[in-house]
Amino acid sequence: MSAPPFAINHRLCLTVYAVVFTLGLPLNVAALVALGTVARRRRLLPADILLLNLTVGDLALVASLPVRMAEAAWEATWKLPPSLCPLFVFLFFTSVYLTVLSLTALSVDRYLRVAFPVRYRRCHRATHAAAVAAGGFWVAALAHCSVVYVAQPTWAVANGTACYTRFAGPQLATLLALRLEIFLVLFCLPLAITAFCYGRLVCIVVALPATAPGRRRRAVALASATAVAFVLCFAPFNVSHVVGYLRQENPPWRAYAVLLTTFSACLDPLIFCFSSATWRRGLRKVWDVVGLGRFCPGCQRVVGPREGPAEVTGPGGGGASSHEEGGGAETLTQWGLQN
Repeated sequence: MSAPPFAINHRLCLTVYAVVFTLGLPLNVAALVALGTVARRRRLLPADILLLNLTVGDLALVASLPVRMAEAAWEATWKLPPSLCPLFVFLFFTSVYLTVLSLTALSVDRYLRVAFPVRYRRCHRATHAAAVAAGGFWVAALAHCSVVYVAQPTWAVANGTACYTRFAGPQLATLLALRLEIFLVLFCLPLAITAFCYGRLVCIVVALPATAPGRRRRAVALASATAVAFVLCFAPFNVSHVVGYLRQENPPWRAYAVLLTTFSACLDPLIFCFSSATWRRGLRKVWDVVGLGRFCPGCQRVVGPREGPAEVTGPGGGGASSHEEGGGAETLTQWGLQN
């Protein structure tokens, strides 16, 4: 049997899960509503499809947090029916890797829009390809995370039952090998693609002669923030796969690495959805309909001021604004990085 885990600060785990749930749920619901508003204004772009996939993945992660909170409150014991243990673990880790793959696809989309703006805009099958890719991400994440059913999910401990924290020797060896494969396929490869896309994107944006310095700085900051958030949220957890395989054990600090992955549910809607001018217009509409300004006047700066009637743009739509005919600078406008 693997060595028992070291003493975990369950109060810290409970606090982190509670904070992420409290912030992540409204942020992602607002992002989902904003996407609905965007869909009524124009045809969905590839980035919209990928953002929808990302938001659904984050909502799935947030939906699993109440169970994580209960488990932390019970000091890592499982008091729910044993059959629910692998199901919730499966849901949690599937949402994590769905987020990783969606973030990678968004980096590719942004790179292509900046590097090949005209060619990419004329590719009428781009939205269809994004939808197919989104479906493929679900298949890949579900298939790989079914590893939770390889090992015995629950194990008797001194104060009750543990869920997916202790494993018998042969089960642990198989599980660690599968985790290593997940590290290579679902983290290393996406990380390499993301690093290349954002690295090239920053180089292109910096070299654009017609881009205002302020807009250029914000574009670089957005790309950098996205890449840093990707590494901070997902690298520690995935590195635990490698450490566990090399040491043939469940790393004792793995529980804290899992905590970091949950922060993506809060950061994603802030970095991606609300950095886009189009998405902010959708959020502005939600803000006005719900009337949240009465309760938080200072939050007006977050969602932005009221705007006049927006131009309807997008592939196949009429009345495209003049900036749709531009090059890389047009993409910066789509990111909501106007001066």
